[in-house]
Amino acid sequence: MKVILLALALAGSSAAAQTPDGAALYQQHCRSCHGAKGVPSPGMLTMFPGLKALADSAFLTARSEDSLVSVMRNGAGKMKSFKDKLTAEQMLAIARFVKTLASSTGS
Repeated sequence: MKVILLALALAGSSAAAQTPDGAALYQQHCRSCHGAKGVPSPGMLTMFPGLKALADSAFLTARSEDSLVSVMRNGAGKMKSFKDKLTAEQMLAIARFVKTLASSTGS
């Protein structure tokens, strides 16, 4: 019985270790344009006037995780596609993280 429980515990921790870290992926791939907390810098907004503030709760409420993944996969406006850089699971992890930005900044 102890062997089975240990095997299940190890399998669970292995699955958790394989789950992409949306926050880390966001920092690596999205922060330079969208800002560390989802608010683009004034300089980025000057260069890219259509750049969205991902910490905007109204903006995020109107979008599903799937729609955010679609933008990452296909690109939008001047944003290029990330389909060759990120897996579907990584994009979903980023989308889930992005959905938390509005509540964490108080916007």
